[in-house]
Amino acid sequence: MIRIRPFQKPQDFLVAAEILNAIDSEWPLTAQMLEHWDKNHHPKYFRSEWVAEYQGAGVVALAHAEEDDYAFEEGKYWLRVRVRPEFQGRGIGEELYQHLLKQLREPKKLVTSFNEDKVASRRFAEKHGFVEEWRRYNSRLQTKGFDFLPYAHIEKRVEGAGLEIKSLAELMETDPGAPHKLYELDWMLFQDVPMGVEFTKREFEQWMKEEVDDPHFVKEACFVAIDPTRHHPLTGTMVGYTSLIRNPAGFWGIGMTGVLREYRGKGLAKALKLKGIRYVQAHGAEEIRTTNDPPNMAMLQINLSIGFQRWPPTLRFAKRLDGGTVEPFDEAKYAARK
Repeated sequence: MIRIRPFQKPQDFLVAAEILNAIDSEWPLTAQMLEHWDKNHHPKYFRSEWVAEYQGAGVVALAHAEEDDYAFEEGKYWLRVRVRPEFQGRGIGEELYQHLLKQLREPKKLVTSFNEDKVASRRFAEKHGFVEEWRRYNSRLQTKGFDFLPYAHIEKRVEGAGLEIKSLAELMETDPGAPHKLYELDWMLFQDVPMGVEFTKREFEQWMKEEVDDPHFVKEACFVAIDPTRHHPLTGTMVGYTSLIRNPAGFWGIGMTGVLREYRGKGLAKALKLKGIRYVQAHGAEEIRTTNDPPNMAMLQINLSIGFQRWPPTLRFAKRLDGGTVEPFDEAKYAARK
């Protein structure tokens, strides 16, 4: 017997983390992480959350639907159904999926995502008419024994151009407005991230909650490129940055690396990444993970050139309910840039 009930907070966060970790142990989560993210969810965006209990085994599956606060479109919803591996194939995911659909307000487009190696997830998505519309390339770098010597000329080149790299923590010591300047820089850079969507600008307060105030964001590991000769009304002297997010499992993830257009091609992005590698290495961690989009082969090549190794990509599947069609992702369009 399957019983579907609303997600109860905070008591269900622990079992939710257990289920998610059982499905994907590569990106472990904690109940504290889930609770923090939940508290920061903007209430103006729709969200519906449910769990499924199965034959006395307690909660064995999760499901939620929500509007996309990063790239809002009227009628677009992200859907995720997650069933503990040993309970898959019993119709639990199907019941949760059908239940979720009934909660939506005039849905026009449904979106979900999973890694390429999640065969069951792909099979479920395709069974329900979802089509792959995008993919993001995942890469990892082992920092133990990383040799910085071959890249010394890059850091000297950046210094020779009169550019400086400082941590956000350093900047905040003398400039209380540094976070707001970084917020504006982040938005300028984000608009150049080729994810196949049109981004929605978050309010500064919401950005702070989700980024800088996240307990896994480390201000000392957020490196900002400075041009002392530049004074932009919104970003001041900031011209690029990279941020590192600490995962409780011991590895670090790159949240963003970007450089303003007029500063590209100067080795600055690579210099920022090298700063991050030095920090992670100095603090005892051995792995950094990052993600790139197919059109952004320049950044992917930067990562590969300093030792990042490719891992299975993350796929984005979509389904239209308004009579429109989803254009299937065509990797061949970007293959020539590899």
